[in-house]
Amino acid sequence: MKVVVPGSIYWNMGFGLEKGDVDKDDEGTRTMKQLGKNMAWLFKKINN
Repeated sequence: MKVVVPGSIYWNMGFGLEKGDVDKDDEGTRTMKQLGKNMAWLFKKINN
């Protein structure tokens, strides 16, 4: 069995102490958006 793990540009997480703080984490937001793009690309490749 082979496992493919999509990566991103850095650690896949955001940080915050209070509710809504993660939305202010620009680096975390960019990282998660890139992870989403990478996952979409991988899913398309797997399903073809």
